[in-house]
Formats: sequence, C-alpha cells, structure tokens
Amino acid sequence: MIVGYAYASVEGHDYMALRGPAGVIHDLFVEPEKRSQGIGRMLLEAAVAALKERGANLIVLSTAHRNEAAQRLFAAAGFRPTMVEMTLDVKA
Repeated sequence: MIVGYAYASVEGHDYMALRGPAGVIHDLFVEPEKRSQGIGRMLLEAAVAALKERGANLIVLSTAHRNEAAQRLFAAAGFRPTMVEMTLDVKA
C-alpha cells in the first residue's frame, strides 16, 4: 500500500523565482490517515538526499500559505521562507 510520495528534480536557472540552479521538491504527499507518523519527514529526508546526490547545492519548495503543518515540517528540516507569492482574484 502506498501511503505517500515525494516528487523532486534538479533544475537550471529560474528567472521568475530569482534563483540559479537548484533541487526542487515539487510535491510531497502523505495520506491524511497516515499523517503524524513520521512518513512526511522520511520522504522529505529521502528527497533531500537524492537531490544532494544529483549535485544540488540549494533545495527549494513551495507550500500553501494555510498549510501550517507542512511549513512546520519543512522548518524543522532547516527550510526557511525566501519568497512570497501573492494572488489577486479578478471577477469578470
């Protein structure tokens, strides 16, 4: 049974994000009923290790502003905020 996954890659310059080459964690997911068991931490550690193996000197990720649980996980692993994305909903 699959209870979660991590998807990451090594990418070149990203001029929109104002950064050079980096490892990017695109997605990390754990089934809701399996959360708070350390699975997310293990997936994050495995993704970071794989990106380092592939030569990443910088690793970035994004999370929803309201996803405080994920932000705590990432902060505990040493990640820090670096960018703020802002959204404007425009009604027709």
